[in-house]
Amino acid sequence: MNSFVFLCFVLSVAGIEAHTVHLPHSQKEKAHLHIAECMKESGVKSEVLAEAKKGVFEDDEALMKFTLCFFQKSGIISEEGKLNVAEALAKLPSDVDKKHAEKLLEECKKKTGKNHADTAFEIYKCYYHGTKEHILL
Repeated sequence: MNSFVFLCFVLSVAGIEAHTVHLPHSQKEKAHLHIAECMKESGVKSEVLAEAKKGVFEDDEALMKFTLCFFQKSGIISEEGKLNVAEALAKLPSDVDKKHAEKLLEECKKKTGKNHADTAFEIYKCYYHGTKEHILL
């Protein structure tokens, strides 16, 4: 269930053909909790997160740490920094195109960085740019 948190963070892309899907209330609460915890743990600024949500990705160490924290708390990325595609797919809202999501997640899980936080950030950017679906909190 925490995987919805991951999807809140990554299922966003600017575009005319984008559509929105909504999280259930229980998942919204978890997402907000994870966001608050990871902001505190990483030290990321809210302005940097707001820009990332719009697709403006700063090469910000705190943002990378936030991404890793968020993904790990959601159960999407392991302690070893590996993306769990099956876990992510199992938790997707029903109105998300799961075939497209699976293909994209399989591609994005190949992304790597200089450390686990950078890898999580690269996965996030890959998924962000590859989908037109937005999950609203």
